[in-house]
Amino acid sequence: MSTIFTILADIGNLNMEAVTYQVTGMLVVFCCLGFLSLILSISGSVAVRVEEKRKTTQAAAAQALRASTSPTPTVATATAEPTPAQVAALAASIYDAAASSLTPQLIAVLAAAVREEVGHDARILSINPVQGSYAQSGRISIMNSHTPLRN
Repeated sequence: MSTIFTILADIGNLNMEAVTYQVTGMLVVFCCLGFLSLILSISGSVAVRVEEKRKTTQAAAAQALRASTSPTPTVATATAEPTPAQVAALAASIYDAAASSLTPQLIAVLAAAVREEVGHDARILSINPVQGSYAQSGRISIMNSHTPLRN
């Protein structure tokens, strides 16, 4: 029983300023932690919405590309801007033609691109397909330039 009386006597001798200081400090810490929790929750929900919007945009672009691909290619006039689906279809046809061989259609596309970019006085003297290893090393170089260094 003497221990209970000593504890009660010690409680009576407490410095209330120190207790108030500690309680105030704990309240400040808990308020800061609650505020940080709120900020992280808001930023997480914003990140989820941005990711959903990106996925929706990619799905719409893929659907537009599937809808625009047809067996007969469409030719855009010089005054109209090509749609992204037409550009993707043209790029796919250029890649397929370059993978097999140089076709007359590919040569016509390259000539039109050179004429549009350089001017009417430009002529294509020769077209040489790029060796696979040269193109592959270029792609590897580009991809390595985007890779972060690891220690």
